[in-house]
Amino acid sequence: MIRETLIGLLLWSAAVGFCPAQEEVTEEEAVDVAQTVDSCREAAEAGDAAAQYEMARCYFTGSGVAASIPKALVWLRKAAEQGFAEAQCNLAECYADGIGVEADDTEAARWWVKAARQNHSEAQFRLGVAHLSGQGVRKSNVLGLAWLRRTAAQGHTEAMFRLALCKMYGVGGECNVAEAVTLFRGAAEQGHAFASYWLGFCMLEGAGVAQNQAEAVQHLLRAADGLCDAAAFQLGRCYERGLGVAADAELAFDWYWQAAENGSAEAQYRLAGFLETGKGCSPNQEKALKWYKKAAEQQHRAAVKRLEELQPRKPETNNQP
Repeated sequence: MIRETLIGLLLWSAAVGFCPAQEEVTEEEAVDVAQTVDSCREAAEAGDAAAQYEMARCYFTGSGVAASIPKALVWLRKAAEQGFAEAQCNLAECYADGIGVEADDTEAARWWVKAARQNHSEAQFRLGVAHLSGQGVRKSNVLGLAWLRRTAAQGHTEAMFRLALCKMYGVGGECNVAEAVTLFRGAAEQGHAFASYWLGFCMLEGAGVAQNQAEAVQHLLRAADGLCDAAAFQLGRCYERGLGVAADAELAFDWYWQAAENGSAEAQYRLAGFLETGKGCSPNQEKALKWYKKAAEQQHRAAVKRLEELQPRKPETNNQP
């Protein structure tokens, strides 16, 4: 389960950069935007790559012009072909996500390479992930880790987190839990919820860092606030067993419930146990069975066994004369 999560996180990528929320503007502000767009268009048509990139942004977001992905791509490609790194990176993202063009991992990687060679950190990060997964480029842990290291050294939050995961699980034969913890800490300090989870988990277990369960709980709480489902389960465990906090069955029940609702089989199993025995809640056999079944559907062995104990199969009857 953890390894599947790791693979999913390594392959996950952020959405294309041109997605700001649309805000209401005053009439005066609209006039200023229109004038700025006219000035930018003039420079773009004269061949200014930065202005071409800004025109692409305007068409992607509908700022001062009617939103149009085809027109945005025209300007984006012009800027990219002139070597404008930000445009190259965003054009790559369009190919990666199929925005206005047919999705093409190879073409995406080609543009990421161009931007990465200009020290564009996001392109370097994307290229590192591409090499680790083999999407659009030759699969290579060596190259993937090299690009991630280079980007992480520049303070790229997601690169720090992905590199930490690689160190944690020895991707490319480089297992170093202590170094992973350092990277998790760096990303967590920049607000990365999943890095906060892993930092808390390592502190809870004393893996790669001195065990500090009280501090671990604080990191797990920050991760849970950032919608990290795994943190909710660990917090349930902490409150159930009194790890870094005073044991509190009701709070443990609440955290297990949150994790169970989000699909954690282990949380579903433990929640069922609480409901069966009335630990931290009123006993409810019907709900207990419901959560045992959900965990069993995910092949949770203990849940399958408990379900069989609570609902033994009826012996088959032979109706033949």
